[in-house]
Amino acid sequence: MPDNSLKTKKDPAKEAWIANFFTENHLAYEAFPNEVASPEQLKFIVYLEDEPYYYPCSDKTFNSIINKQDSDSLILQYMKVWEKVEPLVNGLIEDDFKKKFLMSLLKIKFRHETASLVMLPSRVEKRLLQIFVRVSEIDRPLSHEKERKNRKIHELLATDAYRDALNQRSGLDIAPDTPLNDINFQINVLKLKRLLSLSSNIDTLMTMEKPTRDDISMLMSRDIEGEGWNWFLDLLSTWQKQEAWHYLLWHAPSAGAFLLDLEVIKLLLHFRVKVIISVKQAFYYHDITMEDIIDDPFLAEHLSEADVIARKDISKNELIDKLKSDRTIFVISDGTQEKFNPLLASVTFARAFKEADAVVIRSPRDARCIEHSHFSFTRDMLFRASGGPGSRLVLTMKPHHPKVIRFSEKDLRVKAESLIYHLQVEKGRGKTIMFYSAIVGSIPNQLETAKKILNVFVKYLREKQEGVVVINPAEHFEPGMDADDIMYMWEIVQRSGLIDIWRFQTYEDIEKAFELLGEKVPPEWVGKDATYSTGCTKEMQIAREVQKEHPEMQIIGPPWEKFQRRKEYGVGKLYDRALGDIA
Repeated sequence: MPDNSLKTKKDPAKEAWIANFFTENHLAYEAFPNEVASPEQLKFIVYLEDEPYYYPCSDKTFNSIINKQDSDSLILQYMKVWEKVEPLVNGLIEDDFKKKFLMSLLKIKFRHETASLVMLPSRVEKRLLQIFVRVSEIDRPLSHEKERKNRKIHELLATDAYRDALNQRSGLDIAPDTPLNDINFQINVLKLKRLLSLSSNIDTLMTMEKPTRDDISMLMSRDIEGEGWNWFLDLLSTWQKQEAWHYLLWHAPSAGAFLLDLEVIKLLLHFRVKVIISVKQAFYYHDITMEDIIDDPFLAEHLSEADVIARKDISKNELIDKLKSDRTIFVISDGTQEKFNPLLASVTFARAFKEADAVVIRSPRDARCIEHSHFSFTRDMLFRASGGPGSRLVLTMKPHHPKVIRFSEKDLRVKAESLIYHLQVEKGRGKTIMFYSAIVGSIPNQLETAKKILNVFVKYLREKQEGVVVINPAEHFEPGMDADDIMYMWEIVQRSGLIDIWRFQTYEDIEKAFELLGEKVPPEWVGKDATYSTGCTKEMQIAREVQKEHPEMQIIGPPWEKFQRRKEYGVGKLYDRALGDIA
């Protein structure tokens, strides 16, 4: 259970130890803003509510570190890390001097990192792996072993034995009056069950030189149980009946099993599901990495129809455009070299998580910190339960937090189309449509002031101008919306061709707003205008593009040249930070 005392700040010494924990593990956004996800980006994945922190480990591990208890358990986890790293050196380094040098260096680093008992085992592991990769200079460590596994599955999938085992009729429950739709559903579910069972027996499969149909059938017959399996079947049944496509984020397993998962993913197309496969960014034992996706010939062949998104900082608009394309399988990097860690996940992974209807975590290592922590997430998550009997595959699920508010692409589009319809009605009445772009969150700690002067100035414009409909974006904000949602929704409206005048906030506007409030312009606002806002800069780019299609639209405000200092709005936030800096 979580330590409820973390929600208070009555013990300065303990608070200092917690701060030290996040800093030493390089998980503090304030200290490492270019590496750690911002609070806004973290909210795409984790629903914190009144939680003061998120930590990427089990509650037991975190509490043992923070409360300085059960050090034996923590030391045991450290030793398990070493037991995985040491064989890499002995097995992959041929030069005797380099092997001894690297082993000595890793031991020094290991002792240093574990001495204070403040480091997470996963963070120790990542640092050791980084040293190994850097010093060994091996291109794609374990690539031969991973390709061997992928080759074996690639060859298996082409055999009659595999096809015959997968397509056996046994297990179907078909009566003379069973509808064809039900038969199709049964067939696809049975194949799904067999493939998941086979994938869970990947280690046994790898020991078989030439598995027969009976061998494969035996490995496909593993029972799948648990609330997660029943939940998943209900979900697929519901989705299959709906016209719209749904999206799964599929956090991939290791080599070999990956190609079996691809067969599962192809089956999911029958249930109107598109799948975003996430892989590791850098070497993590036998897990598939983005380099493997590009360089492994067997992966390349099986993913020839997939859209491989190499960028770690894709925008919401770009991601949605890809998801709405004819492609059905997408591959992204989670941005990490360790177990599931939302604090260090890439922007692309965070946005994919946010756009997904559900998430499948295939690696048991990735699932442990989800299963054994109290944190809630923004999407339903399916994963393999740990500790199940060997003869059974137990799937469990973690439901999303009930207070999560989700604005899907469809929701945002509906809101935008509703606004467009309203503007069409107003234009039909002879009204002029003005869109007003202004600073909202670009000045730190001035969000409420920004909204106040925006509202008072728009009110002034409405009273001053006859027959003009002034759109104030702040009036259409709803709880649960982040900057990604807002910018996506407004771009649909902005590109509708209905705007007659696009006005950008000037310093004169700001002065007038404070005058209307009976206040002097505070220092934070002196000299500011729309060019100070990244959101306004993006909107000026859109306005210039719209004006090319609709030359009659006027653009009022600072000249384009003054907007050049801003490039991209922050992930899920309204103040300025280049996406590349957050990735």
